[in-house]
Amino acid sequence: MRPLSESLTDLANRAKTAEDNYQASRAETKEQIDARIDEARASAERFRKEVEQEASDSTQQTKSQWNDLKARVANSMEKMRTDAEARNRAFAARRSEQHAESAEEDANAAVAIAIAAIDDAYYAVLNATAARQEADLAPAKK
Repeated sequence: MRPLSESLTDLANRAKTAEDNYQASRAETKEQIDARIDEARASAERFRKEVEQEASDSTQQTKSQWNDLKARVANSMEKMRTDAEARNRAFAARRSEQHAESAEEDANAAVAIAIAAIDDAYYAVLNATAARQEADLAPAKK
């Protein structure tokens, strides 16, 4: 299992990369943005596999929490995809500005989900820190 400090640094780096890539994508062609989308999907899949591997080595409670979070995110992402597909069909005859606003709303929803996941992670980090302090201060069992 990775140290919490490494995980938090990785989280901060990923958030900064997402922000930087968003800013850069605003000046790119559709093809370049499509390539970024493909890479983001692949990166998310690679990370999901890494986390699943780490989770398989974890305690039952951690596995359960991971599965719960994974299910919540999957449900939210599936709903966003379904909603986006429905909107895409409906927007085919409408202006592209409306479509862009809808896509931005989806992106904001995804960011909100990420923030919620970060909040959950922060809570878990604090609990882990408290548990480690308690374990370090507990008298040694014989």
